[in-house]
Amino acid sequence: MKFIYAALVGALLGAIATLLHLLLFPLGLILGLLATVVGIWSIGRTWRLRKFKVVAAATWLAVVVQGATLGVGGELLIQGDLAGSLLVLLGTFALVVAVFLPI
Repeated sequence: MKFIYAALVGALLGAIATLLHLLLFPLGLILGLLATVVGIWSIGRTWRLRKFKVVAAATWLAVVVQGATLGVGGELLIQGDLAGSLLVLLGTFALVVAVFLPI
């Protein structure tokens, strides 16, 4: 059950970061990344294990990568502009930081 909860939180954080990254460009990106780090860190803090943080980070990354690929109708949620590239790059860095923060 903890794995499912960690996966759901990671997916929710990924969706939040995907939808917020273009809102008032630097502010939305910062809020999305900050929510990602705090949310994934709190998962590990709740159950005192790093593997739940890894599960949440993997689902976050899966949601963001899915948002950056073309859909059936050719739509993109994360474009290849500065904001989208920063979300993917800094988001991956934020995941690594969140996973390796002390529990």
